[in-house]
Amino acid sequence: ASSRSPSPRPTAPSASGSPAVSASPSAAAGGTAAAQVLALINQARSAAGLPALTITSGLETSSSQHNLLMADGCGLSHQCPGEAPLGDRETAAGVDWTSAGENIGEGGPVADTDAAIAQMAVGLTQSMLNEQPPDDGHRLNILSSSFTHIGIAVYRDSSGTVWLTQDFSN
Repeated sequence: ASSRSPSPRPTAPSASGSPAVSASPSAAAGGTAAAQVLALINQARSAAGLPALTITSGLETSSSQHNLLMADGCGLSHQCPGEAPLGDRETAAGVDWTSAGENIGEGGPVADTDAAIAQMAVGLTQSMLNEQPPDDGHRLNILSSSFTHIGIAVYRDSSGTVWLTQDFSN
């Protein structure tokens, strides 16, 4: 098994009306990996003077479905073969949007523990926040004033790779 570093692969931010792609299994309450990622994102948004993003079930659905496709052999990609584009996936999940975006990342292998999975997901998100122009598409999505909603999916596959998808909409 090859070891991957906990740094995400950059993806371009999407423009208003130009949907991007989604991925990964769901967030929830408390100390889950997705909840920790959301807390980090909202802390960064607050420091930038932006309102917190809120989780929506439609974005959780689109991010989870895409994340599972990536983990099932598609690899780190915003659109897997035969998969609809991000905007279509968000619409199919019941999201009414005019601005959509997606961040994806993967890293590992990590142990099959909640703490290890959360640490990788938070580390991937921190790497996104640490990006510098001109290669800062993830950071721009996280700190976009266009986005008000998010779905976060975190999934560890059988080889220990953690897959992360953050889907955004207004």
